[in-house]
Amino acid sequence: MPEPSINKYRAAMDVLIRGRDQLVEALAEDVLEQEENFRDAGFQFHEFLETQGARLHFLGLIMGHLEQSAELVEEQEAQRTRQAAAAKKGDPSLPRKRSKSRNAQSSKPRRQAPPDSEGSIDDIPF
Repeated sequence: MPEPSINKYRAAMDVLIRGRDQLVEALAEDVLEQEENFRDAGFQFHEFLETQGARLHFLGLIMGHLEQSAELVEEQEAQRTRQAAAAKKGDPSLPRKRSKSRNAQSSKPRRQAPPDSEGSIDDIPF
């Protein structure tokens, strides 16, 4: 069985998680250093929320998109693995593709028109 490929989206998330941890640690230190300024919820507090909050918010959005892409890749990989395993076993539960050698004309018999009409049902009326 082939070795599973590296999910680049998960790898990117790991990098961003390490960066997020450093960012959150720095934020905690800033908050503790400015504790007195933040207590009264004044200008500096709101300025801090606008700048740092936006950074964390956008990081969260990026992480969400990476997570979604990572799950899609993992689902596709799992599906390929299941199909490969089923193909080895000859599992008929998987849908089979039609062969490309099939001609354009169908081998189905034409339906008969009612006795009082002209032509067959399959004919185009115009």
